[in-house]
Amino acid sequence: MEKKPSVMQMVWMYVVPLSLVPSVVLYLVVRTYPKLFMDILPGDRVMLVSMELFVGQIVSILMMAWISRNLAEMVNLKPSFRDSLLVIATSVTPFWLVSVFYLIPSIPFNLVMHGIATLASITLVYYGVNNIFGLKRRGAAAMLAGAIVCTAALGFAVLLVCTLISWNDIQHLQFSLK
Repeated sequence: MEKKPSVMQMVWMYVVPLSLVPSVVLYLVVRTYPKLFMDILPGDRVMLVSMELFVGQIVSILMMAWISRNLAEMVNLKPSFRDSLLVIATSVTPFWLVSVFYLIPSIPFNLVMHGIATLASITLVYYGVNNIFGLKRRGAAAMLAGAIVCTAALGFAVLLVCTLISWNDIQHLQFSLK
């Protein structure tokens, strides 16, 4: 690619559209299979949880890009924020896309698909560190990729816990969206 996209172009043309996928799928799944969710979250509140998940994903991606940029300093690299965002955004892509499988109401199937997405994501981080950051030393690349994957897993856990906590709070709201 001769012309490299800017940070804003990546956010608006890649991160935002793909962040919509899990949010829309969450909304569709809760509306399509209400008995699986025990009718605890009416449609107007599902929209709030979906919007919160959407915003949380974008914030998480930007924070992970910043963290991975800082983690690269432990192997004496100084990547740009744009390069860090490129590594993180591409490595999160399998998780955005695997959410489409939530439309199939099978927990074992979805666990297998998440395992495949996790392996694909780890591979993308490793190759991103090698190719985008330009780190060719195998040991340093593995160490940096491992640090990025661990902090990304922690970030994902925080996003999940915050979504579940807000799901509980939104569930008890006394209003209706029209």
